[in-house]
Amino acid sequence: MKRLRIALGSDDGVNIILNHMGESKYFLIYDLFEDGQFELVEKRENLSGESEKHADENKMKKAMSIFEDSDVIMARKLSPNYIKMRDNTKFQPVLSKIDSIEGSMAEMGASFAEIYGLVERRRCGERMKTIPTIGEKT
Repeated sequence: MKRLRIALGSDDGVNIILNHMGESKYFLIYDLFEDGQFELVEKRENLSGESEKHADENKMKKAMSIFEDSDVIMARKLSPNYIKMRDNTKFQPVLSKIDSIEGSMAEMGASFAEIYGLVERRRCGERMKTIPTIGEKT
């Protein structure tokens, strides 16, 4: 069965942090399967440190090392470092308009085929400018 590993930032383990992903206390790592099921793999402390400079590249590199085994990064807010990761890394970014982790993961499950396809293209070296957004009202 196909699987995506997703990293997201949270302070409480229930909601995705509304601030920039790198400002969270923890990175939660989830596996999402093509049938829509998901499970928490691990809660990892964000040890990337404080930064005096906005969009600090060193902080971004430290954060990426914490969730390096992930395919997808999910956040509520677009940041300069999120765009850098979109353009220069293996991570497929996704924005969520949904507060709760459970709701966001369920919505990701409904978009599994699309996101999985983007991850596969990244694995082949393609870097798309599009960042999918889940939970948008249509």
